[in-house]
Amino acid sequence: MRQSFLLIGSFLFITLAISSCTKKTEDDKNIRSSSSNKATSLKENHEDPEGYYTCPMHPQVHEHQSGKCPICGMALVKVSGDNKKPQLEVADRNEMVVSDRQLQLAGISKYTVIRKDLTFTIPVGGRWISSQEIAFQVYESDLKKIRIGSDFMGSSSSSNEEKFLGKIRSIDNLIDPSSRTVRVIGALQKPAKGMILDSGFFGEIRSTEKSQLAIPEQAVLHMGTRDFIYLIGADNKLKPIPVTLGEKAEGEEYQVLSGLKEGEVISSGPNFLIDSEAKIRGLHD
Repeated sequence: MRQSFLLIGSFLFITLAISSCTKKTEDDKNIRSSSSNKATSLKENHEDPEGYYTCPMHPQVHEHQSGKCPICGMALVKVSGDNKKPQLEVADRNEMVVSDRQLQLAGISKYTVIRKDLTFTIPVGGRWISSQEIAFQVYESDLKKIRIGSDFMGSSSSSNEEKFLGKIRSIDNLIDPSSRTVRVIGALQKPAKGMILDSGFFGEIRSTEKSQLAIPEQAVLHMGTRDFIYLIGADNKLKPIPVTLGEKAEGEEYQVLSGLKEGEVISSGPNFLIDSEAKIRGLHD
């Protein structure tokens, strides 16, 4: 009899244990299912199938109302649920991939590097040495931009209203050691009337360099002692490239001494947006 009670008791204990484990397993499944549903719901709410607002240069930004990007301050744009913007892709350590749409929304255009004639302007001061000649003192660093025959224009210190035109006639080969300037003689197109001998003359010399590589100022990122541009390669891969620039010419263009070739395509516009994204992604220092 005692053995019977022990067997019955053991059976009841095992039955209750199994029942308890089964119930706990079902409860755990229900909890996981509920958590999964909540996570799915939160994800769906975050992705917003009806659309959301994002930054053209920082597509990780998702907002449910218009405003400005918290990273770069650019105005957010609406993206519909069935036309979501692709994320910026990192091609490799030094490259970033963007779409034409992203460039357009950021106000960035593609510029093909070309050769063209560039005109440089050098501000100068001088004095009258006759009714038709002006003696300019030009800094030695500016001499490379001046040629015999270069145009100049300006006015007399005694009469600012009248403008005089002429061409450079000669360039001395002796530098003043105290001012580091060279005397340059300009001849006016016609003699001045009523001029005061040895009075001042203020103006500019214009010099043209033929067939120079040129890029717009908006394409350049000045970073300390170095200058960069963003080269656009195949499949819209952007890569920061250091360049060596010459003088800034008329038309807000820079002469390129090295780093680029004719026919290469670069970005031009608010490149600081690309640069901020590149720094966030650690593409360059």
